[in-house]
Amino acid sequence: MKIMLKALAATALVASPLLVAPATAQVAAGQSVAVVDFEKAINDTAAFKAATGQIQTQYKAQIDAFNARSQAINTELAPAQTEIQTLQQNPSTPKATLDAKVAAYRTRAQTAQAELARLAQPFGRPTAYAREQVADKVEASLRAAMAAKRVNLIINPEAVILALPAADITPDLTAQLNTVVKTVSTTPPANWQPGQRQPAAGR
Repeated sequence: MKIMLKALAATALVASPLLVAPATAQVAAGQSVAVVDFEKAINDTAAFKAATGQIQTQYKAQIDAFNARSQAINTELAPAQTEIQTLQQNPSTPKATLDAKVAAYRTRAQTAQAELARLAQPFGRPTAYAREQVADKVEASLRAAMAAKRVNLIINPEAVILALPAADITPDLTAQLNTVVKTVSTTPPANWQPGQRQPAAGR
């Protein structure tokens, strides 16, 4: 699978889930409720796109190695996954046999995840750092977007059953972020870890 250069941790300003059938009518009338996809808003900013482009160039060898190893692991695990599915569909499969197969698969999958995490670290860390610099500005930018659209409540897309296009102010959040975050650094400080808040270039 292709590596997706995105946040290792997302900023979540998420309201409690609620039914949005009446809310969408309010949004269409320009009143009070809207939907925001925070991950997409950050990913679509010019600063983060530029940073990921730089990272993809700088760490191309590591990304290619990650993708190749990831594909090899998927190929390796596919037969075991198919075998488990076949055993699950067979009513005569002994429970002990199925449990043993599942346990072995999970053990191998966990080992593979740890291996891929190590391979991803060289480019994953600068990606997370670049993203966090944009994410730091999400709350203030969201408030500005809400004020411009006369929105009083934001809900997570995962809570939405149905929404009109006018209900989505994700592009508005991206536009606000673009005005306050022109560039971001892709070189985290030596002791930086995701979730820390440190001054960064380009804010």
